[in-house]
Amino acid sequence: MNGSEIAGIWVEGKESPGANGEKLDRALVAGLMLEVILETSGCPADPQARRRHVKARLKDAMATQLAGRVTLDRFRHLLRKVDHWFPLYYPLVTEDSPRVSPARRPGAGPAPGRALRDDLLHAWFQQQGGELLPRRPHRKLHPGKLQEFLQRTQGGWFRLKDFEQHFGMDRKTAWEYLQKLLQAGLLRHNRRRSAAVRYALATAFLRVRADLLEPRVAEVMSGLPQRLKDQVSQSLIASGGEAFGAEEWPGRLEALPSQEVTARLEAAGLLEVVSQAGPDRQLRLPRQWLHV
Repeated sequence: MNGSEIAGIWVEGKESPGANGEKLDRALVAGLMLEVILETSGCPADPQARRRHVKARLKDAMATQLAGRVTLDRFRHLLRKVDHWFPLYYPLVTEDSPRVSPARRPGAGPAPGRALRDDLLHAWFQQQGGELLPRRPHRKLHPGKLQEFLQRTQGGWFRLKDFEQHFGMDRKTAWEYLQKLLQAGLLRHNRRRSAAVRYALATAFLRVRADLLEPRVAEVMSGLPQRLKDQVSQSLIASGGEAFGAEEWPGRLEALPSQEVTARLEAAGLLEVVSQAGPDRQLRLPRQWLHV
C-alpha cells in the first residue's frame, strides 16, 4: 500500500484536510488499536498492565505501518493524539471495561478502567465479602455481582435507587445492605440528607485520595452549585491519576467551560502539565493527590 492508498487520510507530503482529516486520523488509530488487540497474544492478566501493553504495541504498530507513508510532522502529530484518544477508544474495543448500567449513567462522569485499586478491592471481597453477602450465585446480590457493580461505578457516587434497580431488590433490603457495607468500610456516604444522599466506594479502594481531593475542589470551585463541584471531583477521580487532554476530560463537565475549570485547578495545584506540543496539553493530578 502506498501513501495515496491510506484510505484518503494522507497523500504523502500533504496535510490532512481540517476536521475531516481529524476524523480520519481517529479512525486510523481506532483501527490499528483493534488490529493490535486481535493480533496480540500473551497480554498481561492485570487490566492496567494489559492497557499499558496495548498502548505500547499500538505505537510500535504505527511506526511500522506508517513509516515512509506519511510525513514526519504528521507522524509526530498522530503520536501526540494517541495520548488523547487512547483512553476514549480503548474501552470501546476491549472487554476490560463494563458497559453502561444504572450505576454509570451516560454523562455521569467516571470513565472506565482507571479509577480503582483493583487488587485491594479483590482482596476485600476475598477476606470479608463472604461473611457479609450470600455466596450462592443465584442470589440477587452476592460478592461477584457487587464487585462488578462497584467496578462499573469507577468510584462515582450512586443512589439507593441505582443499587435497588441494579440488583432487582426492594428498597428496604437495598438500604439494609448498603448500611452493612458502610459499616464494613467498603463504601462511603456523602453525609447529605433525603434525596441528596449518595454512596460511593471508600477512598482506600480508589487511586485518587478522594477524601482530600473533594473538599479542596469544593474550595477552589467556590461559587458553583454543589452538583457542578461534584462533577469536577468525580472527573478527577475517574482519571485515576493518569494524564488526559486538557480539552478531553475523563467525565463530562455539564455547563462548565473546561478551560475555566482547568485554569482554576492548575492555579490551585490540583492539575499539572505533563507535556505540551503547541496548543495540545496533557494534564494530570499531582502525586500528592494519589495513593502511591
